[in-house]
Amino acid sequence: MTTDVWGVLTPTPNGVTVRFERHYATTPEDLWSSVTDPDRLARWLGPVYGDLVVGGRYELRMGDDVAGSPQNAVGDVVECEAPRRLVIGWEFPGEAASRVSVDIRPDGDGAVLVLEHLDLEEAAARGYGGGWHASLDQLDDHVAGRPVRGWDDLFAAALPRYREA
Repeated sequence: MTTDVWGVLTPTPNGVTVRFERHYATTPEDLWSSVTDPDRLARWLGPVYGDLVVGGRYELRMGDDVAGSPQNAVGDVVECEAPRRLVIGWEFPGEAASRVSVDIRPDGDGAVLVLEHLDLEEAAARGYGGGWHASLDQLDDHVAGRPVRGWDDLFAAALPRYREA
């Protein structure tokens, strides 16, 4: 994984974008599978249900594995170009709709993942900075074959930096 793992919050005309760029010691194809295969997503991010094709609708269960939970994100698959680009709509209870894009490219002995969460309100962007930071640390554990660390501890450690950004 890259040394600078911190995300960057950038104001845009449509809100705030949270951007991460991380290097993973795996192939682009394996990294793509890690972020699009429901079985693998469940190992580091959470259970995902739905139709994971362009125009399909998904539900990511981040808290408990219960349909309709207030901790779930839902949305539509907007773009999907295996193994390099995924764009999804993101709807989370109590927040304005936003989008998440994931781009993957080969890089030397591994692959780079660029994750952007776009169109966020500022307060939400700071929280998502800590949240995506924790989740991408878990992704690193997963692709490296290590036990995946708990999200709550990773989030608690990362969040203060994003609140100060």
